[in-house]
Amino acid sequence: MRKSDQPRETEIALVIRSPRAEQIADEIARLGKLGRYRLAPAEVHFLRDVYFDTRDGALQAQRLALRLRVVNGKQLITLKGPLSRTEQGVVKRLEIELAWSRAAFTRITRELHARGIGLTRADAAYRREDWVGTFKRAGLRVVQDRVTRRRARNIINTTGRVCAELAIDKTTFFFGKQVVHLHEIEIKAKSPRARVGKLAQHMETMFAPILQRWQSKIVTGKAIEKLLERGVLQNLLDAKNGLTPAALDRVGREITRMLNTRPKKIAR
Repeated sequence: MRKSDQPRETEIALVIRSPRAEQIADEIARLGKLGRYRLAPAEVHFLRDVYFDTRDGALQAQRLALRLRVVNGKQLITLKGPLSRTEQGVVKRLEIELAWSRAAFTRITRELHARGIGLTRADAAYRREDWVGTFKRAGLRVVQDRVTRRRARNIINTTGRVCAELAIDKTTFFFGKQVVHLHEIEIKAKSPRARVGKLAQHMETMFAPILQRWQSKIVTGKAIEKLLERGVLQNLLDAKNGLTPAALDRVGREITRMLNTRPKKIAR
């Protein structure tokens, strides 16, 4: 498959910067309109996401993300490629997402192999009822484990068609006995003509200055983990282990540091 033929994901993330982040998220979930767009009634999804990498970090080195997701009981396997970010903060990237099966596992392992990442005993590793164990047997390790409560809204354009999705997320990251909560929204294109940057600007205007353009959850989780290991984040969390504005500032600086220290041969 040519790169131009591969499925792409186009989205933008906005973190909620407020001591009242949970209440702000509730206000966003009750919105009926976004500019001239209509919002369909909310649906609630419960997601568990487990990310994997090789022992030597081969996926991270190529800015790939390999995820196993359970959403409302349905198991999915996803491979995401490097980010391409526009001036408006819109993210575009390769995204291959398939229902969990032997064929899906084979497709993903072949995609990795094509990028020079070979897994150990991949053909014999698959077990339908043991999806985490499958990847561990193939020589991968868990690098992030999180759950998300997602309230999803369809964004309807003036012709009555769904053009994008508004997701109001509360994500809980697990780091041993420590948990950290993140409140954010994502706007994801559902049609090629969706103007997610313009939709994000509507949100920012409506809730200024509370919303801030943000990085992906996988990068955010890695930054949080590094800060927890150094013992510099715990005192910035609120009483419920949520990320306060001060904590988000610290995480944001850590994300910038991480991105700026990547090997030069890897394009940002």
